[in-house]
Amino acid sequence: MLTATQPSDHTTESGLRCSRRDLLLRGVPALAGAALVAPGLRAASPPPSSEVAWPDRRRQIERAWLDLMGEFPTEVPPLRPTMKQVAIEQGIIRYHVTFQSEADDRVTGWLLVPESALKTRTPAIICIHSTTFGSGKDSTVGLAGRRPVDPPGDPETGRAYGLNLARHGFVTLSIDLLTDGERIQPGDKIMDTRPFYRKHPDWSIVGKNTWDIMRSVDFLQTLDFVDGANIGSVGWSLGGHTVLFAAAFDPRINATVTNGGVLDWHRATHSWGRPDDLKNSPELERRFGFKPNSGPYIYLKRFRPYIADPSKPIPVDFDSLMMMVAPRPLLVISSEWEFYSHKVLPKCLEALKVYLNWKDSEGLPSVVAARQARRGYDKTLEYYQFNNKIPPEKIPGMLRQLGAGDCFSWFSFPGGHSYPREARQLSFAWFDRWLGRTPTA
Repeated sequence: MLTATQPSDHTTESGLRCSRRDLLLRGVPALAGAALVAPGLRAASPPPSSEVAWPDRRRQIERAWLDLMGEFPTEVPPLRPTMKQVAIEQGIIRYHVTFQSEADDRVTGWLLVPESALKTRTPAIICIHSTTFGSGKDSTVGLAGRRPVDPPGDPETGRAYGLNLARHGFVTLSIDLLTDGERIQPGDKIMDTRPFYRKHPDWSIVGKNTWDIMRSVDFLQTLDFVDGANIGSVGWSLGGHTVLFAAAFDPRINATVTNGGVLDWHRATHSWGRPDDLKNSPELERRFGFKPNSGPYIYLKRFRPYIADPSKPIPVDFDSLMMMVAPRPLLVISSEWEFYSHKVLPKCLEALKVYLNWKDSEGLPSVVAARQARRGYDKTLEYYQFNNKIPPEKIPGMLRQLGAGDCFSWFSFPGGHSYPREARQLSFAWFDRWLGRTPTA
């Protein structure tokens, strides 16, 4: 029987339990700036300095990103979740779910539950869809292509990663991002963020998407069959970009895979601060074979000055966003061309330095404590005690010397913008390693 508990419980490394409101108000570094600064446009923060200690540098980076994104809400409404079983196919139970994000906005999603997950608490993965034109979450679970009228795409493209991961044994939650799927308001165009900015002039759609994923974590932690201490996130393209922000700002996301996300500013284009009157792109129509009929998707209005003047130094870049995830596991995947065109590898190398040199600090996650809490730690102790006569009490010190160097990785594949088999298999292994081996694997 599936039941829900009270929402938003989170277990800290010290064993204390706290709510989402506590995370916002008690000064957890990944969210502290959200609640302690009054809303509204701020003066730009000084560029983060690599000369200061990591906790202080992290706060500088977080502040710089929040200056661009806008503040998160300080009012957290009750979830008021709904959950309706829709189908059972090949051992996967599919539920249509909704829950409150803001007082006047609800997230819609597909929850896929392997029948094997009902036997024990199972890790869960939040799956964020790529850019679609009305299908949203349906594309992530194999119900549609880019549009609701389109059949599911070629399985080899890997668009249905929410379904693939559920078949692998994880609980998956695939949500609609605002302006797509069920979250297109009547009379509005697909991917039109103008109504959002009229409602939230000092926020951003990037911040809103991040917040909705935070609320998705809240929802998953109410489910009695979900292992609330082992929640991951994955996305491709727009989804790959979005889950990186969520992992950076929500410390409860334990492992992340970002595939094909644009992790570069591309200031030669309008990608980050498009004008409000941007028309449909003939180039997109040529590529997709249909008129997208979408509105202007304005990511970050506050980035517009840097597009208008490309010589203006940017306040923060995506390598620092990767750093904010540390020491939690992060896997960056892209095609070879995307690694080149988005300059991903230099960013990965900079982020890797933080992982390699990780030192536990007050208020930030402990690498050793996280490893001790993961499935399989007992096998490490048994193996090295029996084969190498290393007593269990020495293992934490050895792992502390390792830092978080194996918690960060990257991978490229040949071909175009997709989520091919080799990338999916690596993703399965990444989540199995860091969220615990699944019952069916």
